[in-house]
Amino acid sequence: MDEMKRWVPAWLGWMAKVLLFAGLFAAAASAEIIVTGGKTGTYYQIGNNLKDIVAPTLEVRESKGSWANVEELSQTKGVGLAIVQSDVYAAFVYLRDNPQVPRETRRQYAQLLANLRVFMPLYREEIHFLVRKDSPLEYIHQIRGARIWMDAEKSGTYLTALNIYSKMFNERPKIVAPFLNPTVTGDDEGTKTRRSALMVLSDPDFYKDFPKMDVMVLVGGQPLKLLAANIPDNLKLLKLDPNHAASARLVQEYRKADIQKASYPLLNIADASQPSLSVDSYLITANFSDPGRRQFVSTLADRFCEKFDELQEKGHPKWKALTWKPGAPLPALSAGWQYSTRAKERLGRCRSQEAAAPPPGACKPQDRFAGLCR
Repeated sequence: MDEMKRWVPAWLGWMAKVLLFAGLFAAAASAEIIVTGGKTGTYYQIGNNLKDIVAPTLEVRESKGSWANVEELSQTKGVGLAIVQSDVYAAFVYLRDNPQVPRETRRQYAQLLANLRVFMPLYREEIHFLVRKDSPLEYIHQIRGARIWMDAEKSGTYLTALNIYSKMFNERPKIVAPFLNPTVTGDDEGTKTRRSALMVLSDPDFYKDFPKMDVMVLVGGQPLKLLAANIPDNLKLLKLDPNHAASARLVQEYRKADIQKASYPLLNIADASQPSLSVDSYLITANFSDPGRRQFVSTLADRFCEKFDELQEKGHPKWKALTWKPGAPLPALSAGWQYSTRAKERLGRCRSQEAAAPPPGACKPQDRFAGLCR
């Protein structure tokens, strides 16, 4: 019996360790993945902020952009979050409804769209249309028939440029495929590809062995690092003419925006700001049937509320430029999108520490109880 008494605590200790490791394994196995963008981009940094501050078990993966991210969310096991531009929805609606797309593919896109959900809106990204200073083009609605560089297929920029052109002219643009100049430098292939395009756009005579282009499209929150410094000084941005009929079709889906001269001192911007377009970015998830994954969405929303102030203090500057902040009503979404009910429920009750703090001079509960104030 004494032997048994000595053995039982040892057995319990061993079982506790087994259960602990089993719990850790289960947590690791259920860790969610967020797909973002290129490693030098804002989306990737936003994803890392969420991992470092809000959800330590989150795995951050780089990607090709919004289009690819939606496909990853629907097709890749473990992907529970993605960062996308809001106009990705319209692109998938087009594929779902286009009779030229195979029926099975259309069915898959319909199922995909039915399950997409917005966790929360993030910030707006300006749409930059670049041409040479000597180009006769001045406005976005004048790009019909131009040779347009719009980044890699399935990237967010590609999707946005294609959607804008199709809405304005009801035809497909002349697309300049991405290329790489082996002499350029950069932290990743995406940066090198974009720098290659900038060099050719600015000096086509020198870079005559590369594809010719008339317009280059870049999408991102200003100031884009790529354009803020060390770029050719013979480029300009095209303007939005809000009174043109083609522009009226665009502002149904995109927002008017002002690109600041201070953001790009080397570009030819005559006034303090120049009218353009912007697109919303969203952190999205899916309408999961698995209870564990639904709980992940709820827990992430709770943790986001708790850590919001820390995100603003320690995270990327874009956390201070969100289109929504705790304490405010969640904004209306672009056509087709809907909120995750679990995220919306918790974020709707969310308050930042700053919003929750009583204003200076407010009557504290203990003072009110003592009759010192009302």
